[in-house]
Parts: sequence; C-alpha cells; structure tokens
Amino acid sequence: MNVREWALPVYTILMQLAVGAQLGLWIVRAAAIRQHGRSTIDHILRIPMLAVFLTIILAIIGSHFHLSQPIFSLLAALNLSKSWLSREIIFTISFLLLVGGILYVQWFTYGHPRLMTVLGWLGVLSGGLSVYSMSHIYLLPTHSSWNSPLTTISFLLSALILGVTAVAVLLVMDLKVSEVAGAAETAVRRQIVHQSFVWLAAIAGITAVVTLVVNIVLIFQLSHGELSALTSLYLMLGLYQPLFGLRYIALFTGVSWFGLTAYILLRRSKPKFEMTTPVYLACLLVLISEILGRFLFYATHVRTGI
Repeated sequence: MNVREWALPVYTILMQLAVGAQLGLWIVRAAAIRQHGRSTIDHILRIPMLAVFLTIILAIIGSHFHLSQPIFSLLAALNLSKSWLSREIIFTISFLLLVGGILYVQWFTYGHPRLMTVLGWLGVLSGGLSVYSMSHIYLLPTHSSWNSPLTTISFLLSALILGVTAVAVLLVMDLKVSEVAGAAETAVRRQIVHQSFVWLAAIAGITAVVTLVVNIVLIFQLSHGELSALTSLYLMLGLYQPLFGLRYIALFTGVSWFGLTAYILLRRSKPKFEMTTPVYLACLLVLISEILGRFLFYATHVRTGI
C-alpha cells in the first residue's frame, strides 16, 4: 500500500478512535457528575477533550493525502441527498465543530454545564453518524467482502474498543500530569480512574469477543459466496493468515492486560498508578490489532465485474 492507500486506514482508525473516546468520556462525565459536580468534572476533562479534538484534526488532515486534488475536497459535500461520502463529510465537520465548542466552553468561559451536556451528546451523535456513513461508502455490490451489514457493525465496534482503551490512557495521562503539577483535583482524578476502569475494561472485553464473532460470521458468508468471495477468503486465511492470527493475538492480549490492570486497581483500597505502562501497552496492542484489521479489510477485498 502506498501513501494514498494508507491515508484511508489512518483516517478511518483515527476518526473511529475520536468518536469512541468522545462517547467514553461523556459516559465517564455522566457517571461522575453526581459525586463530584459538573464544574469539577468539566475542568478535569479539558485535556482529554483537547486530545479528542486534535485526533479529529489529524484524521481530517490524513484523509486529504488520499485525494489527488485536496483543495476541492469540500465540493464532495454538495451531494448530501444521494452520497454517503457527502454525509460523512458533513457529520465529520459537525463533530469537529461540536467538540471545538466544548473546548471553547471548557477553556474560555465559566459554567454552562447544560450547554456542555448538550454539545457532548450531539457530538457523540454526529460522530456516530460519521462512522455509520463511512461504513456505507464500502457497501458496494462489486465488493463481496465489503457489501454486508457486517462492515457497518465492524466499524462501530472498532470505534467502541478504540474509544474505551483511549479513554483509559487519557485519564491516566491526565492524572500523571495532575500529580506532577500538584493540581487540587488530583484526588478526584484518582477516584474517577478507579471507578471507570472496571466498566471500561468490561466493554473492551465484550467488544473484542463480538468482533471475533463478526469475523467468524464473515468467514462463513464468504465460504458460501461466489468466486470473488472465495478469493477474499483465500487471501484472508491463506496469504494473510499470519496477520489475521496476529491481529487477534494482539487484540485479546491487549484487552486481557487491560482487564488485569482494572482488577488490580479494584482490589486496592488506595490505587496507585505504577501500572501506567500496562495501560499504555494494552491500548497500543488494541491499536495494532485495529491497524492489522483495517489492512486486511482493504487487502482482502476482490472486485467483481467491470
């Protein structure tokens, strides 16, 4: 794959990570507000939300490397009624603007908790619709390995597992910065990490299992398909079999490590964070798994017809 071909995996993975992280952070926010108050939580989430915003920016920049004439990219949004690409662009820009609005309120104004809540959930909705539209671009009758609802499901699952592992990393990184700076909310940050890691790890584990099941169903479908489907299956389980296996080894190693870290944190009455390296490694393994999965998604498709 050349630079233009790698631009699509980079864009899709980064955008899915941003959407999943936004969802995860807003669930963390909703769960922590009652105990710690909106203003405190919104202040704590400033750096994680900034990371989400920068990820969206990087994803959009990366997507332009796929285009021969990037300057005309916005013209692709003019066919909203018929084109999934146009819808993806509109929802992506909406997601960017909503997250940007959240950052503006967090960093430059005081209060407005209800506005923050509305902007956040609208961001989750627009980001989810962006991923949904992104997946529908690949539902082409001439590509048997793509033309299935499983493509949409797998894209949404990728957003979820990338998001929850990224949230874990963002919370730990923010805590470490807070400890070094001696911030007043350091104790609150510890509690948030302690309380959220269990359900974040549980979601990651369940999503990994569902991802494997979806891939098994895809293999079954391809095995009963036409020549192009059988060719895709041969590429997946033949030529690229080592990468296919490595993908799931990385995935389940990552989520298992994440689960073990969450279990150790749960067992400690006063959690410390010497285990930041396992959290980073777990996220890295999941990211590697998704990169391999996206490579296989593009590398094993076979076009039929003209």
